Amino acid sequence: MEQKSFWDIPVAGIQAMTAIDFPGRLACVLFTRGCPWKCRYCHNDSLRFQGECMPWEEIETFLRERVGFLDGVVISGGEPTLHPELRSLLAWIRELGYAVAIHTNGFYPDMLRRILKKNLVDYVAMDIKAPPAAYQRITQTENACFEVSRSISVILESGVDYEFRTTWHPSVLSENELMETMRTAAKIGIKKYYLQQFNGQGVSDRELVDAPFRSFPPAILSEARTLFPVFDVR
Repeated sequence: MEQKSFWDIPVAGIQAMTAIDFPGRLACVLFTRGCPWKCRYCHNDSLRFQGECMPWEEIETFLRERVGFLDGVVISGGEPTLHPELRSLLAWIRELGYAVAIHTNGFYPDMLRRILKKNLVDYVAMDIKAPPAAYQRITQTENACFEVSRSISVILESGVDYEFRTTWHPSVLSENELMETMRTAAKIGIKKYYLQQFNGQGVSDRELVDAPFRSFPPAILSEARTLFPVFDVR
């Protein structure tokens, strides 16, 4: 097969089928490697680093064989928007006939703006990790909240279908911080928001995995339902 520019993007593997990650569509998920953040509760922690990758010839064969069966392709990670070749990958996937979704932490708003301006994405799912003051603590990355704020604006202004979501573990984010996160999200105009319970699968921080986890407090759920027109718990 002909070498393509996006073959420089490291893909750790493929989830062959999902009905959850791209609402309303039967899709597969491509997991790219690389992420500058060090969130304790990351369930794809191994994807932050370089490692074994799937051959692009195999990925291309997989996608071509499922045209007409799968509706969409989700690009997740890691953090896919850190890769300069992302635009050409998305364009190629769309040329195959797939709808495209992307999962992002929002740290690269310029790339997000470029792909949305070119109408290369049909759905964006973005994590909101914490209220602004806690972002550096959660991500262990300086100035993360400023880039995240820009990305939120890019998404809301683009008109693309979206969701924002926050994963919660009480040992990482306090109840007050979670409440502040939700209120801030609603204040800046987010209409579609999900709370996600911590899942220890793939998490390298044993303290979090072994710690008792309680459900979302009723007061938080009650307020969330008043803040967002579309809200649910996962």
